[in-house]
Amino acid sequence: MRTPTGLRFAAPTVLALCLMFLLASLPDTIHAASPKSRSLDTSAAAPRPVEETTAASIERDYDHAWKSLVSALESNQPELLDENFTGTARQHWQRAIELQKQNGLNRRIVDHGHSLRVNFYSLDGSALQAEDIADLEIEYRDGSRVLSSEHIRAHYLLLLTPAENSWKVRVLEELPPS
Repeated sequence: MRTPTGLRFAAPTVLALCLMFLLASLPDTIHAASPKSRSLDTSAAAPRPVEETTAASIERDYDHAWKSLVSALESNQPELLDENFTGTARQHWQRAIELQKQNGLNRRIVDHGHSLRVNFYSLDGSALQAEDIADLEIEYRDGSRVLSSEHIRAHYLLLLTPAENSWKVRVLEELPPS
C-alpha cells in the first residue's frame, strides 16, 4: 500500500514539533545546571604553577561536581554526589540532603556562574586549594511549592584532590560574608 505524499512529510514534522514541545517543557534546572559564566585564575597558585591541562581538568571536574550537587539537592538523591565528591564535602552534602528528605523539602539551584581563584597547588600535585565566588539563585521547596527564594553570591573554600581520572571535591565550605 502506498503512503500518500502529504503523510510522508507530515510524520517528520509532527515528530519535530513534539520534540520541541518536550524540550521546552523540561524543568529549568536541567538547563540551569550548567554555569553561564566561569573563570579560573591560577596566577596566585603556590608553591608551583598550575599546568594548562590541569587547569582544564579542574574546570571540567568542578563544573561536573556542581551539576551533580544541584541535581542531588533538588531530587534528594545523595548517591548523585558519589562521582564528584569525597571526604568531608561528601559527608556534609549527604547530611544536608538527608535532613531535607526527613522534612519533605528540597532545594532548586539556578547556577549563574563561578569565579575560581587557586591559592595553593601542592608540589606533588596531590591537592589544590581554591576560593570560589558563586552566583546562585536558590529556591527552598516543599514538593513543588516554593517556600522561599534568594539570589546570593556565596564564597566557598574548596579543596580538590585527584582521583582515578578526575579531580574530586574534598572540601566545599561556605565562608561567612566579608
